[in-house]
Amino acid sequence: MSCHLDTESDVERPSPRTRLRVPRTNRSLLAVPGVSETVSATRDNQSRLEACRYNVQGRPLDELRRRARFEALQMAAKYTSDLLGTRIAVPEASEPLVVTGHQPALFHPGVWVKNFATGVLAEQTGGVGLNLIVDNDTAPSMAIHVPAGTHRQPRFDSVAFDEPRTAIPFEDCEIVSRQTFTSFADRVAEALQPWGISPVVQDVWPDALDRMATTRRLTDCLAAARHRQERRWGLENVELPISRMCLLDSFLWFASHLLAHLPRFQDCHNSALDEYRQRNRIHSRTHPVPELVSRDGWLEAPFWLWRKGDEQRRRVFARQIGSRIQLAADTEVVTELPLSPEMDACCSVEALRALEVKGWRFRTRALSTTLFARLCLGDMFVHGIGGAKYDEMTDRIVETFFEICPPRFMTLSATLYLPLGEPHPATVDDLRQLRTDLRDLQFNAERHGVTGEDVQSLVIEKQTLLREQELSRPEGLSRRERLARRPENRARHRRLKQISAELAARADSQRERIGRQIAETESQLAANEILCSREYSWCLFPAEELRELFGQLR
Repeated sequence: MSCHLDTESDVERPSPRTRLRVPRTNRSLLAVPGVSETVSATRDNQSRLEACRYNVQGRPLDELRRRARFEALQMAAKYTSDLLGTRIAVPEASEPLVVTGHQPALFHPGVWVKNFATGVLAEQTGGVGLNLIVDNDTAPSMAIHVPAGTHRQPRFDSVAFDEPRTAIPFEDCEIVSRQTFTSFADRVAEALQPWGISPVVQDVWPDALDRMATTRRLTDCLAAARHRQERRWGLENVELPISRMCLLDSFLWFASHLLAHLPRFQDCHNSALDEYRQRNRIHSRTHPVPELVSRDGWLEAPFWLWRKGDEQRRRVFARQIGSRIQLAADTEVVTELPLSPEMDACCSVEALRALEVKGWRFRTRALSTTLFARLCLGDMFVHGIGGAKYDEMTDRIVETFFEICPPRFMTLSATLYLPLGEPHPATVDDLRQLRTDLRDLQFNAERHGVTGEDVQSLVIEKQTLLREQELSRPEGLSRRERLARRPENRARHRRLKQISAELAARADSQRERIGRQIAETESQLAANEILCSREYSWCLFPAEELRELFGQLR
């Protein structure tokens, strides 16, 4: 039996066509819906999902949710205790659960703000905040950008926190150079010293080094630095890496359900993807995600498989053979699951669990992560703008595959500039006008104060020719009359071009002046791209700047 959520009693949600735009001004924040409305939506989501009896391979969704929340919070409490170096109590699974997530990178403050919103929502609902560390994504870089140069001519430089490597999943990344990692905060502080900035990295990096004394897992060390600072600022969220979430029996049960009904899931997924692309006029075949494909009887599933040491994650393919499902990493068959649409998932869970013992990582992809997090874990999910856009597609899958009304989510983003001084006054509109003026010099130099011999007589002649041109328009003339006037019109046009060229030749000083103005404006705009970048890591900012931004949520 499926549950049906009564949308008429919901607080009005943004339509799928709502344009979500990154906030562009300094210290600005986007929250859709606002905090107070999200608190109400969290309680509403919880009550509706707790009453949902959708059949997940023999288990009602509400029962699977209770199990998933219990398992996830048990594991999150243990992992968070390891990050803190002290034991914390296991949160109560029956309380409202607010979930967010991101890669364990040194991201910008507009990402970090989601953690603080999660904490505030948990506090105001009397619930728990859970941050999912997306360590199954690949680590793109072992360095962060820092500002260098001068205020007039700034540039990006980089500071590494570890040695570069092939892009592999975060969960497989270990710290290679202890020296590079240990000296990171000092090198960042040195880079920012000319700008007069005292970065928060100096406060938090000792926590990363403390964690490094226990483990060389990069994810754990970066998470410890961030999470301990959140605790100092009053947040009590718990942390759970996706790699550990994917070991939960409840997750493996949920994954088995998608695999058991993969033909229908793939149809719903690809239909939702087509609708999303049409609605948003997207022509790319990879945005927001590629379609799930089929080949020779094998259907692609929304998961990854790889072994530790592999340089690439591999797509998962499955095919039903009687009462068993073969599972492959691309073309390599790795296991068989005792599973069909009618069977429960007990034996399938055991087979999937055994993959980890054999060295295989069976992990979610983006959409399956949020499907599990929103339906089986959380009562509210806090997205960034990118996640909110592709979750339009997730909502449609929830409606068509699970046949329930999707729970609401929150979209949050923020912009904070490093205190690098006031931006330069030039604007894009200034540059556009200067380029227009430069082009206008070619055709209407007289408008820009050209001087010289015969300028006045050329201007008068041009005005006379333009008046004649206006009077000679062909409206109302017969074809014979128009043909008779053609030589005269052509001669007038040639003379107008000649006059414009002669006037433009006298505008060298104006052209040089506008050229200098264009070069200066372009230089200022290029400088502002660096001075006003919103992509700088949170660890570069002074602590008080971050606290002021995050305090807006309260």
